[in-house]
Amino acid sequence: MSPICSLLALQNLAGIISLAGALVVALVVIFLITTSSMSSGAAIKKQPGQKIKPVYMGGIIIVVAMLFLTIGYFTYPGVQSNTDEVVTVVGIQWNWQMGHGISNKTAHEFIGKNEISLPVNKKIKFILTSDDVTHSFSIYNNQAVLLTQTQAIPQYTNELYYIFRQKGDYTILCLEYCGLVHPFMTGIIHVE
Repeated sequence: MSPICSLLALQNLAGIISLAGALVVALVVIFLITTSSMSSGAAIKKQPGQKIKPVYMGGIIIVVAMLFLTIGYFTYPGVQSNTDEVVTVVGIQWNWQMGHGISNKTAHEFIGKNEISLPVNKKIKFILTSDDVTHSFSIYNNQAVLLTQTQAIPQYTNELYYIFRQKGDYTILCLEYCGLVHPFMTGIIHVE
């Protein structure tokens, strides 16, 4: 099975588990609502099921906790592992500046190009920021399919991990409106 198929299988499994968990929570809530009764008057009669309700709430808490604890294993597998290459990216109206490696310069001082060459089948770590306003660093393949994206925010560093599985040219677009020339804020990643 290819890595892409494995990733899709994990994502599908995560979706099924999340849906099942949500359905269980919804069914428990519906059960509790339908078995609860509000009495009018000062005396409230105890229902036989009231002793069991804390067990249901404990189950709900355990299911929700498990969903939160395991979500990281399904959405971004392997992010913590080593990367093969690091690329610094700075968004500046209306241009992307990219360079190999980690830059020790400020966003304003950084000088890069709006084209970069990267290897195929290697884990790339993009380190992103912006010099002016918020931009959206979005990578599209040659069929205009959005592959991944994250925000480039002034005075904040964001990280994006991606593995290019096919050689070719990938287009970078800004999806966050950043001014008059926003539609022309593009860049190119050459994957060889």
